Amino acid sequence: MRLLAGVLLLVSTLTGSSDPTAVVDGWKTSPVYVDPTQRSLVSDKDATELAQRVNGHDPAIRIAVVPAAVLAAGDQSAAAHTYVDQLVDAQKADGIYLVVFGGAISWGSAVGVDTPIAEILNDELGKHSRSDPVGTLNGVMDQLDVPKASKGTPGWLWPLVIVLVLLVAGGFGLRWWRSRLRKDAGPALYRPSYDVLPDEVDTVDERRAAAREDVTRFGEELDSADVRLDGVDTAADVQAAMDAYADAGRVVDGEPGDDKLREVRATVEYGRWRLACAQTKVAGTPAPARRATCFFDPAHGMSVTDWMYTPPGGRAREIPVCGSCRDRLSGGAR
Repeated sequence: MRLLAGVLLLVSTLTGSSDPTAVVDGWKTSPVYVDPTQRSLVSDKDATELAQRVNGHDPAIRIAVVPAAVLAAGDQSAAAHTYVDQLVDAQKADGIYLVVFGGAISWGSAVGVDTPIAEILNDELGKHSRSDPVGTLNGVMDQLDVPKASKGTPGWLWPLVIVLVLLVAGGFGLRWWRSRLRKDAGPALYRPSYDVLPDEVDTVDERRAAAREDVTRFGEELDSADVRLDGVDTAADVQAAMDAYADAGRVVDGEPGDDKLREVRATVEYGRWRLACAQTKVAGTPAPARRATCFFDPAHGMSVTDWMYTPPGGRAREIPVCGSCRDRLSGGAR
């Protein structure tokens, strides 16, 4: 939708080209283009301040100050309308377009945005003289609620700014390093029984989704298992596996945190172990081990949990640890 406003101010006799290419090329580096012949109306300083003010605004605002001679002979309003249409077609982008044609006419166009640019421009043209396009344009920005560009930082403040930047950067760096240490040491975060890439379980929401999928897969394993609940030797194992599935399902139906997700992992592992015990009884083979032995010393016995551990010169990895090693590592982590 295009809302157009044209106000005839003063006929200019300056010469110029009606080709909008120079304007569109200028907009590639700044949202404000001022033809070299029009710098008496809008100085480089004014153009820079206008550009700082509109830069990054949503919807985009583009300003051009061109000589009146770009307008074709005849009806200047129609010629301004046509010229702005050519700019819009060449720019191929929605937004607010404001064009000052020397001291002759100013034209505004709102393309693809619901902005009453006609009323706003007409109102500001009534407040400012024809020789003050900067005041007119800033008035339009005020009505569009575009914040004024901040003034430059005084020279004496720069050393303080640099010190503050370094302090902030150092704080973030320290925070990142501590978070890295926490990530590479401590109780292992939840990981499902099936293979996933490291970045697929980075967030707690991703870990919740993986836990729900793991519990679902465990339920499918129970359904397809060739064991009976009423088997004399397998009933206790099968019932324990079914109870583990139900317990894990109740947890993942909510919004568990990482501590609860670790419990889900342990519950599902236990359920799968009990199901495997039932299957080995049917097959007449030895029962599987409940968990791996302690990583640091098998003589410590069976592991009780998993821990993130970084060996000297190595990479962090998940290891099984016994209760005493877990307590030792917890104390070291603190």
